[in-house]
Amino acid sequence: MTNQSKNWHAWLNTMPPGPHELHVAGDVLVGNPGIKAVVTMKEPQGINPAILLLDLHLVQEPGMWPQVLTWVPAKYNRVMPPNSKNIEAVEIYEKGEKIASIDHVSIIS
Repeated sequence: MTNQSKNWHAWLNTMPPGPHELHVAGDVLVGNPGIKAVVTMKEPQGINPAILLLDLHLVQEPGMWPQVLTWVPAKYNRVMPPNSKNIEAVEIYEKGEKIASIDHVSIIS
């Protein structure tokens, strides 16, 4: 079962002196506060280099946790290689299913 998610947004920080940094953030509804949301780059990436594909992984921390639905932050940060093309859109997947799509990556300069 795919968890609910909301508030996904992405921005590229191009402010000097550099390097450029890409940030993606959202919120994921999980079954207890001991579950952490980890976002990684999907392998393999798609054929369009302007669309970044990410995977959402939910990791249960050890210990006893109250079974209560909780919104947890999910974040992805990446320093962009020099002279790389800007990311224009982001797609987030969980267990192979697309759960969110960001059609516009804001540029902060």
